[in-house]
Amino acid sequence: MIKVSISQIQKKPSIFKNEEILDIVDKRDNKEIGIFIPKKYEKYFNLILEKIEKEEKLKILKKIKEVDDDMSSWDEVVGDGV
Repeated sequence: MIKVSISQIQKKPSIFKNEEILDIVDKRDNKEIGIFIPKKYEKYFNLILEKIEKEEKLKILKKIKEVDDDMSSWDEVVGDGV
């Protein structure tokens, strides 16, 4: 992984052609901005993204199920016509 700044990318956009993973940083604030992943890693990266998305969806479904389980006790109250 190569650390590059925004100004380096602006001065030399051909840096993306080296097929290395780039760690993009803001040198003024010394903060990481993001990562550039070359096309050759797309297959691997997509597998990781699919796994992350699946885990996030499962978390949401679990929360929905918890709320649904809590709401099931309300069915009895509503069924009373109250």
